[in-house]
Amino acid sequence: MNKYFRLIRQNLSNIYRFTITTITIVLIMLLFPNTGNFKYEYQKGKPWMHETLIAPFDFSILKTEQELNQNRDSILSRFSPYFKVDTSIYPSIIERFEKNFEKKWRKFEKSSAYKKLNYSQKRSDAEKLLCYNYLKTNLKNYYNIGIADFQNEKLQYNFKLTEAINKSVNNINEKILTDKIYSARTAYENISSNLKSDYNNPVFQSFLQNLNLDSYLTQNLFYNKTMSDQVKNSMLSNISFTKGKVDRGTRIVLVGDIIDDETFLILESLKKEQENILGSSKNHYLIVGGQALLIISCIVLLFLYLRNFRKQILHDNKKLLFIFLLVLLFVALTTLILKLQNQNVDVNIYIIPFALITIVVRTLMDSRTALFVFIVTVLITGFLAPNGFEFVFLQLAAGIMAIYSLPRLERRGQLVLTAIITFLTYSVVYFAFAITQEGSIEEIKWFNFVWFAINGLLLTFSYSLIYIFEKLFGFLSDVTLIELSNQNHPLLRQLIQQSPGTFQHCLQVANLAEAAINKIGGNPLLVRTGALYHDIGKMKHPVYFIENQMSNKNPHDDLEFDKSAQIITDHVKFGVKIAKKHKLPQQIIDFIETHHGAGKVMYFYTSFKNKYPDKEIDEEKFQYPGPDPFTKETAVLMMADGIEAASRSLKEKTSETIRELIDKIIDKQVKENRFANADITFRNINEIKEIFTTNLINVYHARIEYPKEIKNKN
Repeated sequence: MNKYFRLIRQNLSNIYRFTITTITIVLIMLLFPNTGNFKYEYQKGKPWMHETLIAPFDFSILKTEQELNQNRDSILSRFSPYFKVDTSIYPSIIERFEKNFEKKWRKFEKSSAYKKLNYSQKRSDAEKLLCYNYLKTNLKNYYNIGIADFQNEKLQYNFKLTEAINKSVNNINEKILTDKIYSARTAYENISSNLKSDYNNPVFQSFLQNLNLDSYLTQNLFYNKTMSDQVKNSMLSNISFTKGKVDRGTRIVLVGDIIDDETFLILESLKKEQENILGSSKNHYLIVGGQALLIISCIVLLFLYLRNFRKQILHDNKKLLFIFLLVLLFVALTTLILKLQNQNVDVNIYIIPFALITIVVRTLMDSRTALFVFIVTVLITGFLAPNGFEFVFLQLAAGIMAIYSLPRLERRGQLVLTAIITFLTYSVVYFAFAITQEGSIEEIKWFNFVWFAINGLLLTFSYSLIYIFEKLFGFLSDVTLIELSNQNHPLLRQLIQQSPGTFQHCLQVANLAEAAINKIGGNPLLVRTGALYHDIGKMKHPVYFIENQMSNKNPHDDLEFDKSAQIITDHVKFGVKIAKKHKLPQQIIDFIETHHGAGKVMYFYTSFKNKYPDKEIDEEKFQYPGPDPFTKETAVLMMADGIEAASRSLKEKTSETIRELIDKIIDKQVKENRFANADITFRNINEIKEIFTTNLINVYHARIEYPKEIKNKN
């Protein structure tokens, strides 16, 4: 049993990779539709390149989208929206009106204007009843017809107001012309107009105005969205999606025939019918197996690329998981959009920003990996997309242009330019496809260019996604490196204030290392940022480092050599501690840990040996904690750090002394196998020596020594 557990522990990383790969393949398979694939490829306006096609079974011819839209428009033109009368509103309004009328009338009878009329009590009661009945009848009439607020209802429910509507009262529907229905305003204007003509007496007009009749006119007719949608959907469900039939044995297309609109529609109908038949047949499991093999083939291609060109990604579980999640995300988005299209939702597959894959992976990894991950994703989604060849070609063109337009993401404004270039690429390639297929500019689906524009707009959100992926998977993008290398960063400001000499040393090292990496290839921004932070541990005891000593007094003179060596080597440990406290990325901490590798503090080590020749030396006290550099960038930093520090001690800074110093230090590091774990060649090292020599000569303005003139003895 222990043997098996030990075997599992030894292969834990391989088991993890196998598990996430299997899960990814299974999830992609679940996202694939349960239909077969039509075995013929064809394009409108192009010749039929296969054998003569005979209808293998009876099938119906599907209507075009334009024909279906015409049918929908025809049906909807006959549809009248449904409104429901709220019968509880009128009784409450009348109750309030009666109370207010009685109160206002008693007050009106006591007014001096009314008394001047000299009405008897009998006539006064008659006038009161007449006025009351007149107003109540008018109010009842308005509420019986219906008072609506069409403008507000349209804004709220987004329906089309027709010439007539269906009015529902107690589940009884009645069709009524829209212009016969009052709004609260038109009802008030109507009753006011009637009152002026029916009551000429200014005394009564004053009373009627005092009643505030507009307060008794409110909406009682409301849009019935549930009923309207049910009836509308019921009417639309009766639309036939077919317009004819092709019998079995009918010749559909001959070899070499140009595929016109009618033939294209028949082929599309056959394709859909055959895919559905295959998906529901007894061969369903074979189809699923075939889909699985296609997906596995694409994943294998990805693994082969990583195995041969990016082994560090293949063995980094977080990076591998990130790539699989990215592929899975876009396959899921493609499936979702296609399902929405099948449900007649107005959305297009071209809205999906596939070029975002290239931007994100290029920024977090490298351009070659970005291109390969992008190609694999597009190939998988190409099995799902209609017009697969056109889809894949469009996406490849846009993705490649996105990579070329964004060699290094340093500013958010670059994403805008990339979005514009991607939109133009989509538009040009799609236009080329469209005119070859349709043969006419008028037949091009111009609204697809809107989807391309939205696609480009979505690319500008890459900046936020990159930040999220950085935090989730521990990546380090150029954007973050630019922020970290800013001298206003709190940690660099602290270094400047506490150890100004160390900061100047870091700047010089950064310049040397960046120049070297630019020459031999690598990430110059990474090595520059790492160089700026590599000595932050010296802030713990700045005066013990010569670049920060302002006087001739050296505090090491009062210490034993092993104690001094301990202080010097501890700056690596303190640097790592400070970096973690300020949450610097691990890639930057690597520079702090490796810039001295596992080397020794040779000055104090040699001094100790000379002073105590017979004493046994504890070499760990004189040794840096390491590890040695394991990347090209950390190796270059070790060289630059040693050379910049040593060059300050040169008494005579000429091109010869500088070259000798560089050769001596780097050759010693090579001899000690400091670069055994780094991806760096002897050719790279020779190029680095030349770069360092040129730069230091320029820094110290070293002049070549001119030959002395030999005087002629004659």
